[in-house]
Amino acid sequence: MNLRAKALAAVIAGNTIFGFSFLFSKVALQMTVPGVLLAARFLTAFAVLNIIVIFGRLIKNRDGEPLVRFSLRGKPLKDVLLLALFQPVIYFAAESYGIKFTSSAFAGTIIAVIPVMGVISDVIIMKAAVSKKQIICALTSVAGVALTTLGAEGMKSSVAGTAILMAAVVAGALFYVFSKKAGEHFNPLERTYVMFGTGSAVYVCFALILCAGDYERLIADVITMPEFWGCIIYLAVASSVAAFIALNYGSSHVSVSEASIFANLTTVISIIAGVAVLHETFTLQQIAGAAVIIASVYISSADQGSAGENECRE
Repeated sequence: MNLRAKALAAVIAGNTIFGFSFLFSKVALQMTVPGVLLAARFLTAFAVLNIIVIFGRLIKNRDGEPLVRFSLRGKPLKDVLLLALFQPVIYFAAESYGIKFTSSAFAGTIIAVIPVMGVISDVIIMKAAVSKKQIICALTSVAGVALTTLGAEGMKSSVAGTAILMAAVVAGALFYVFSKKAGEHFNPLERTYVMFGTGSAVYVCFALILCAGDYERLIADVITMPEFWGCIIYLAVASSVAAFIALNYGSSHVSVSEASIFANLTTVISIIAGVAVLHETFTLQQIAGAAVIIASVYISSADQGSAGENECRE
């Protein structure tokens, strides 16, 4: 498997894991508020990352080198801190509160614009060449997401909700930009470590402020529930640590526009998870929308791959 294939596999794996995160978030939010969920998720993820770093540096490979390469010392922090600002801080906050002021169908459609914003970011910030086919595929994938969600409920929206969701879209696209930029100096584990160190600090403070005067009901009671920690383990270990390490790795080796278009696979996986676990209905409209998304992702990826092969021949 060549480097590009490994990168695409990592991006697909990360977004597949994200697809199941909606299921676990949905269950956890029946027990607590978003601020507490995010604080528990990122604090647990940061704790897991510290365990990986500590034991990974103690364990040696056959050559006598540490199993895990990790060092932030002497490296330029600007890009990796901007990465952490956009994802998870701005993105998760904007997505959570954007959904609060709109319907989930509308929110899902707006969030699906990330691939389009990824194409724009690739051209303006990364100065990359983007084909017409990639642009069409990005727009088509948005249509596919709209098709899967419109039948579920009405497109309830508001000016405030739309503005907040657009902030999430911009942050989601800039995550891929700054992951690629930070990848020049930081490996995927180091980037993920800074992201979740920043995210845990921000969301723990946010949760303490949000729950002021009601800590017992909103925090103390919740953290004693085994079901809550079952959700947190998936959200922290799989959907945070594993997924973002995979995305940070993949983003280092493919273009911003290509990496971002795979984000809409999350919609397909979330539908499948809802049908398989929560026994939600799977309509013909959703099947058609999922097919459009998968086709758009495949065509865009194939187009980028053939372009790369042509460059190699030249």
